[in-house]
Amino acid sequence: MMNLKQIKEPVLTFANGQTAEDPRDGLMLFGPNEQFERNSIKAGVVATKDGLEKYKAFVRRLQSPIFSKKVMYGKEYDNEVQRPSYTGFEATFGIEWNEDPVLNKFLDSSTIENILAIDRKPERTRKLVDYYANKIIESRGKDDKQIDLWFVIVPRSVYMECRYNSKGKDISSKEKKQINLLMQGQASLFEDFDEELLALEKLKNDSTDFHNLIKAELLKNKIQSPIQVIVEPTLEFKDKLLLKELGDDMKAHLAWTQSVGVYYKLGNKPWVLNDVRKDVCYLGLIFKRVPDKSNKRSVCSAAQMFLEDGDGSIFRGNIGLFKSEDSVGYHLDEESAEKLLDMALTDYFESQGNYPKELFIHGRVQFNNEEWTGFLNAIAKHDANTQLNGILIKDTRSDDRRKLKLFKETFGQKNNYGVMRGLSWIIDDESGYLFTRGFIPRLGSTNHLETANPLYIEVNKGSASIETVMQDVLALTKLNYNACIYGDGLPVTLRFSDLIGNILTATKNWESEMRQFKYYI
Repeated sequence: MMNLKQIKEPVLTFANGQTAEDPRDGLMLFGPNEQFERNSIKAGVVATKDGLEKYKAFVRRLQSPIFSKKVMYGKEYDNEVQRPSYTGFEATFGIEWNEDPVLNKFLDSSTIENILAIDRKPERTRKLVDYYANKIIESRGKDDKQIDLWFVIVPRSVYMECRYNSKGKDISSKEKKQINLLMQGQASLFEDFDEELLALEKLKNDSTDFHNLIKAELLKNKIQSPIQVIVEPTLEFKDKLLLKELGDDMKAHLAWTQSVGVYYKLGNKPWVLNDVRKDVCYLGLIFKRVPDKSNKRSVCSAAQMFLEDGDGSIFRGNIGLFKSEDSVGYHLDEESAEKLLDMALTDYFESQGNYPKELFIHGRVQFNNEEWTGFLNAIAKHDANTQLNGILIKDTRSDDRRKLKLFKETFGQKNNYGVMRGLSWIIDDESGYLFTRGFIPRLGSTNHLETANPLYIEVNKGSASIETVMQDVLALTKLNYNACIYGDGLPVTLRFSDLIGNILTATKNWESEMRQFKYYI
């Protein structure tokens, strides 16, 4: 008989200790959990003149409510339950967001278009990133005004031409071989040709995605103010690809998402988890193949750490040959595992004054003995009395071996949606399935489109209770501050691993002491 259990939906805490399940309910009724230290935002904007006007219009629009309406078959319906109305930025967060930024840094539209005309993708992306980033970097030494947050306003053409799979030439394998020969001292007979190869050598490890490269470049230059990259159609409440105007319910959703992201990047948590265990820490492992594909097993390792209150930090580890021999996932070597956890434990102690009682490491593959020994060595090095647990979390949508579908009898019931979010199947003391996607009574709908796919969860190392682990994972799906939704499908420890990995490997050999999660989303 299946051991099915319903895990109670985690509750969030807002201003004055008030609680709610849905972040939009809590923000609308009570306000954010942490208050901003000033009464207004000091914003800086990097944009063309047209982009600046769109930014101002967007900020003006966010000062007023946006009512959630949906048009279906020519009729207008209230969509308040599934996508709550937006209540206005100042009314919600208690601070002023003036449409006139403290600092404007203007860009020339013709310069942008000239750069976009460059056929080689790495070159045009790098030149555009330098054009934007230098405005912010130079401001640090030229302007006296302190900026809380930089808004980087990007024309749609930049978004279309400087992202993965954009059209254009890449650096060919033949050119890479010629670059390697040149770097080894084997020059050609033509000086101009060698100069061109040297220019390409500087680009071969760069990402061709504008968003990832500019974030990496500003982190590399230790710009203290986070950035918010916004594509111009978003400011007009339009779809970035189709340029179709969003419906009122989706406008409200976009306003919530942008507002929460801005507030979090100001250094304030809009909400935190309620009734969490104290001195518990969660670590999500990140692996990302470096852009230089000369060795396909060469991978950058990193980890993202989250405390029980939602504070997040990023730690970049070693670059090594972490691809497993059987081609199933990535594994750290002992030295790299020790180094990564050593950084996390040091950071935890500096912020909390003690070591965590429990530390859960989340990964997408089972932990092997070598990397686990490295983690245990880090615990011993700090003489920390920390219970270490290794948790395997697999999204069954991409794992044919562990796929599972559960169906309920809908005859005579009020709705024909599938299983509820929070349903778990406990297989044994160490493994089970958890439906982080499913029917949500508060919304009267689901947070997915297809038949719900669960997460497979396994206590791979350690002795944690599988039910406790599942409760934690469900709670961590509610800490996505880059959106404003009821609950995500993945815990925050793994939700942003690809995005963070893309930023960490966006350019060659850089490290940053700026570890706060707000710089990477």
